[in-house]
Amino acid sequence: MTAALLLLVFAGTVSWLGRRILCRSWALRSPRVAVIGWQALSTSIVASILLAAIALALPFLPLRFSLAYLLGAHTLTIVEHYETPLGSWPGVIGLTLVAGLTTMLMTSTVRSFARTRRVRRSQLHSLELIGRRHPGGFIVIEHEVPVAYCLPDSGEGTVVLSSAALELLDDRERELVLGHERNHLRARHDLALAYSGALARTFPWVPLFAVAHAQIAVLLEMAADDAAVGPADRRSLAAAIVALGTGVRPEAALAASDTGALLRVRRLTSTPRSPLWGLSYLAGTAVAMVLALPLGLALAPAVEAATRDCCTVDDLAAHN
Repeated sequence: MTAALLLLVFAGTVSWLGRRILCRSWALRSPRVAVIGWQALSTSIVASILLAAIALALPFLPLRFSLAYLLGAHTLTIVEHYETPLGSWPGVIGLTLVAGLTTMLMTSTVRSFARTRRVRRSQLHSLELIGRRHPGGFIVIEHEVPVAYCLPDSGEGTVVLSSAALELLDDRERELVLGHERNHLRARHDLALAYSGALARTFPWVPLFAVAHAQIAVLLEMAADDAAVGPADRRSLAAAIVALGTGVRPEAALAASDTGALLRVRRLTSTPRSPLWGLSYLAGTAVAMVLALPLGLALAPAVEAATRDCCTVDDLAAHN
């Protein structure tokens, strides 16, 4: 039972601490690192809850035999270290809850992907009817509202600009907007949003997941901005975002102008600050720890049991 309690405490602690670390200003300087941080944090919390349920149920799961064999411990000693004063009921309840939540998450994710796929197919079909292919490699639709967005799919994806956007943007601004949208497609930012969105929808009572989804949406836009511009182009892209500010993106699309537009314009027009030295290495270490610690906490009683058995065997051999 100790492992399950430690895992739940870890989930609560890392949720509180991680949110405060990731919501700081450094995230705006390194948005891609911050996105990975939010994803690792969310995954760690889900893993902690799942492993807590498995730890409670381990005394009656077949997994106990494999774990004892791998660690060279006696099965009874493993069971002893994972037993609870209430018997098997906490494990049964934990597994039932986790099975239900996992089913909800999978169902929500599958439905979301299916719906998004249908919507994108419908939009692509409409674009074939009303859009025209531009020599620059994107589709133009006749519309009085300036808008630019991309539709990811199994291929290279599609970038769409309205005729009003073409009139508003000069050549350089247009290339920057296209670069922004194409970076979304190359990096498959839609998958990161789908993952965080599935967690937020499935677990609405966990505020962290809603915060993570909102933060990731803005950070991905900033990451696409960074990939599209050089130091001399930042203000041009900011001007393009402002010009496209009245546009509205279709459902299931990623747009250059609507998500966190004001924050992005301020970031692009301010003096660029170099990324923090060593941040990538520090972030990589932190991500590895956050993802590995739940497994370590879950296995800690089993490792202690194996150590006890080893010491017992050594003592008997020395006595004989």
